[in-house]
Amino acid sequence: MIPCVCGSTKNSVRCCIQYISGEGIAPDPESLMRSRYTAYTQLNIAYIANTMRGPALAAFNPDNATEWAKQIKWLRLQVLKSSVVTPADNTAYVEFIAHYLFQGRRQKLHEISEFHRIDGCWYYVGGKTEEIPVNPK
Repeated sequence: MIPCVCGSTKNSVRCCIQYISGEGIAPDPESLMRSRYTAYTQLNIAYIANTMRGPALAAFNPDNATEWAKQIKWLRLQVLKSSVVTPADNTAYVEFIAHYLFQGRRQKLHEISEFHRIDGCWYYVGGKTEEIPVNPK
């Protein structure tokens, strides 16, 4: 078993890889967020773009995202809170911290992400972020 880089206890094939490969659809916002993290670790910017809608997609620049992601060494993902979603819900939130190295410095990205369900699929539409150096040099 190869554990998924998203930090779940699942095998990567039964976790994020099935969504990134198109063999499955993320059933909830947390699964989608975890798969987006995994896609960033793989430099799969096309998947990132395909899982966005609304303001997030309008502001997204794939070239900038690629350049940024190439400079990052991802360390781990922490999911702090995730909305419990019912079939009637079309908006949900996931709070997470992504730990990474950038230019030799430990960093963390703390975000509360907003997701909308559109035609039965969840999409990232935006979030409030804060980048905080862990050990500034």
